[in-house]
Amino acid sequence: MIAPPRIPIPDSPFERLPLVTSSTDTTGRVTASVGAPNGSPETAQYADNSASDCSAAITKLADQSSCQTDFLRHIADDLTFQFPIDVVVISHPTWDSPMMSISESAPNASTLARRLDAEFVDDLLSNSTSAATACDLPLLARPNALDDHTASGPDDNRTRGLHIQLIDGENTSAVLLVYNPHATPDTVSQIRDLKRLADYARQCRSVVNGLAVHAAPHAPAKPLSGHSTTIPAKRPIADQPNRDQSRVLRHFHNDLDLAGTAYRIANESRRILGIDRVSVLIARRSQFRIESVSGVAVVDRRSNSVTAAEQFSRRVVVLGRPITLPSAEPLPPQIAEPFDHYLDQTDINSVTVIPLYQSQQDDRRRSDSNDIRPLDSTIYTDAPASGADPFAILLLESFADELPTNLTPPMQEVAAEAAIALSNSLEHRRIFGLRFLKTLGDWFGGKRLPYTVISGLAAIGLLAASLIIQVDHQVVATGFAEPAIQQNVFARTDGIVKKIFVHDGQRVTTGDVLMRLENADLETSAESLSGEIMTTSRRLASISSMLLDPATDAKQAARLAIEERQLQSELISRQNQLGLVQRQLSELEIKAPIDGTVAGWQIERKLSDRPVGRGNHLLTIVREDGPWQLRLSIPDKDAAEVIREHSLGGVVKVEFAAASHPESTFAAELDKIATSARRNQDGVNVVDAEAVIVPDSHQSDRHGIMDFVFTDARSGVETTAKITCGRRSVLASWFGDVRDFFNRNVMFYFR
Repeated sequence: MIAPPRIPIPDSPFERLPLVTSSTDTTGRVTASVGAPNGSPETAQYADNSASDCSAAITKLADQSSCQTDFLRHIADDLTFQFPIDVVVISHPTWDSPMMSISESAPNASTLARRLDAEFVDDLLSNSTSAATACDLPLLARPNALDDHTASGPDDNRTRGLHIQLIDGENTSAVLLVYNPHATPDTVSQIRDLKRLADYARQCRSVVNGLAVHAAPHAPAKPLSGHSTTIPAKRPIADQPNRDQSRVLRHFHNDLDLAGTAYRIANESRRILGIDRVSVLIARRSQFRIESVSGVAVVDRRSNSVTAAEQFSRRVVVLGRPITLPSAEPLPPQIAEPFDHYLDQTDINSVTVIPLYQSQQDDRRRSDSNDIRPLDSTIYTDAPASGADPFAILLLESFADELPTNLTPPMQEVAAEAAIALSNSLEHRRIFGLRFLKTLGDWFGGKRLPYTVISGLAAIGLLAASLIIQVDHQVVATGFAEPAIQQNVFARTDGIVKKIFVHDGQRVTTGDVLMRLENADLETSAESLSGEIMTTSRRLASISSMLLDPATDAKQAARLAIEERQLQSELISRQNQLGLVQRQLSELEIKAPIDGTVAGWQIERKLSDRPVGRGNHLLTIVREDGPWQLRLSIPDKDAAEVIREHSLGGVVKVEFAAASHPESTFAAELDKIATSARRNQDGVNVVDAEAVIVPDSHQSDRHGIMDFVFTDARSGVETTAKITCGRRSVLASWFGDVRDFFNRNVMFYFR
């Protein structure tokens, strides 16, 4: 028979009573004083043998005993008469299980003995010390109501007991005294019994050292004066179901969470069946996946053992019936190879594979006429005739013992309950929108309903406010600030920069020479033209003299007149060429076109002795003390709002922050906006715009806007601007991008 499940007990089952101070009066009676609630001691007196009498009695029992085992038998017999108890339990390392002695004067002592939890008693005795300790003992459900003639009460599920170590050292022995649950002494009496038990155990330890350890290796054969028995040891594998299993099996159905259900099935089945490990696998399409393993909180699905178990289960499930391996019958290679790999990875000795089918749930319900079924009822069935596949598998694994070849009734019972619990959990998980419905249930159920209502009303109020409250709708753009009056200086002719007269940030006036260029070709041309002009002028002077000479005949005079006209034409042409070359030479001096400040970083380094061509940019002259402007790039998706507001003709206000002054906000007014978009270097379509910075922003009604400090500004400083495009509701302004995205990407396909 399977050991019945343990009844829940408090977190700390060992309970020590208040401190006792004892003394012996003139009559030889032991008195115990206990601290009362009001602080005054209460004295309890009882008539008992003195310490010397107790020592003499124990010494006499030791003289009558041939070994420690025989001595403990006599001690158990004597304790049933010395203390007001029903049951005495004594442990010894040479016994397979503790010995139990029942008082003859207690009519219900045998029933009490059968209701003791063997595991709990074993743990209690193994943890006993040389100090007498009182504790609560949980009692199992009544195995047979006819054996118990007492009425059940609220304390029927537990009783009180005293335990102490009788023998210390290598052969440790401990004793447990169990009170009748319906006649438990009061606190003062329990304290008295604790004191007596401590004295009794001390005398036992003083006389037992001279006795042999044992005469026989196992449980006692000599009967005691009272009825005696032993607490049965746990059987390694249960072969018969127990009525008390129904209470444990109900834990399978605590909830419908699949992971929790599989966890309870694995751990409770291991305890009920008394095997080493239980694994629960759930079918996922054509695979089986381990959902839970007994004694394991989290399953590592990447481990070799888990992978081997899943592969083996997928192969062996084709048999369609429970099977225990290794078995005498040969296995096909498709199953033998995964099974050998499974054994290598898990080091188990035997495994029972139990497939679970949906039809088992219907079989179970038809056989469930009562909560407690007959012990010989067989619930588990093989694969249904319809050929349905199993939806889950139980793996019962043993590391040392051989598992039964056929399924035992407890295995069938566990399989049937597991089939129902897992099937219900899977069906529950398949409900559409289950998580959403659970969330709604959490919100609108129980004590959360008032908070949910308040939160809903607050959300509705915020939504209504966002539709009513109007704010300035603003579009964000990026760009830079620069002086509105500025002039770029370019090279007007080809040349080499020979001398630079200015530096970055220098103030200049109109006409100041900024730098001088050199062009050897122009200078050579100028010298050549000057020589040719001089030669031509001298020839013309000679011809004029000859024409005035009277000795010149008519033919010669005619020829000289023609030559004079040609030379005059050549002279005019060369003079024009020289003028052009001289004008180009004059352009080799670069002069300031306007008053302002030189803007050019490291001019000397960049331009000195460098050849430049006509039209090359050399530097810039800016008027930093004049008006400033913003050059903005507006995202194409937001430009429509700005264009619409600018087309109305009113003032479009702009607020911006400069990278050099991020803590301040400045004001500007939109001046121009481009009529076409362009793609910037980041691949984004933008629309260019210009805004004039307001020099005296304190005249504006905008709070927190400061004057733009021109003396501290630098041309080209990066800015981020907000362009005001009228007033809108909070919802339309904040979530306008969401509306536009929905219209472009969703409604576009339905309009």
